[in-house]
Amino acid sequence: MQLLLDLGNTLLKAALWEGSKLLTETSMDAEDTETLKQLTESYGTPKLCFIATVREIPEKLHVFLSAFNVQQLSHNTNLPFGIAYRTPATLGADRIAAVAAAWKRFPDTNVLVIDMGSCITFDLLTADGIYQGGSISPGIRMRLKAMHAFTGRLPLLEPLPDTPMTGKTTSESMLSGAVNGTRFEMQQYIHQYYKIYEDLTVIVSGGDNKYFDYQFKNSIFAASNLVLEGLKVILDFNENQKLE
Repeated sequence: MQLLLDLGNTLLKAALWEGSKLLTETSMDAEDTETLKQLTESYGTPKLCFIATVREIPEKLHVFLSAFNVQQLSHNTNLPFGIAYRTPATLGADRIAAVAAAWKRFPDTNVLVIDMGSCITFDLLTADGIYQGGSISPGIRMRLKAMHAFTGRLPLLEPLPDTPMTGKTTSESMLSGAVNGTRFEMQQYIHQYYKIYEDLTVIVSGGDNKYFDYQFKNSIFAASNLVLEGLKVILDFNENQKLE
């Protein structure tokens, strides 16, 4: 049994696998070790815990995981694709795992992976199996929080899916800037990559993709937990390498 963990800036996502069978998948606060405890007690002790994290592991979680065989994903992990990133040591484990999922879903294909979390990441995997790099920009909530934090009067808002183009109030104007601005950014990134790679496939994942997936075209796919999916791909790849 394998416990896969995706530790983001906001949530901890977990998946339990037994061989090729997904037993359960859930998300929780990073400090919520009680949920993890119930998970492992319900299904049994995993022989391996594989984690992708974008930050330091909280002490409470670290103590809980000390009872398991824990491996942490990094650029040094044996991967099914090459990396052309000039500073691989700074490459986020979440980005590596998401690209691994794209590699598995669309082999020998140019794939742009967009992950919409606290930050929005754009990552390009080319058809020759090489990760080329990408970009990072603030997520929707980060944009809204920044407007509130760095001004004297702008309120703190939550994003809404039905955001008008032209705001008739200050709140609507802020939402238009954050949500529609993000939408236009995505559209332009996709458009510019399409100009370079006509056969491009796009995968959009992350908690905020719900604000945009209704606009997706035939070559754009929504994915729920791409990082967890990619962790499983990397584990299976390494298991197969041992057998060869």
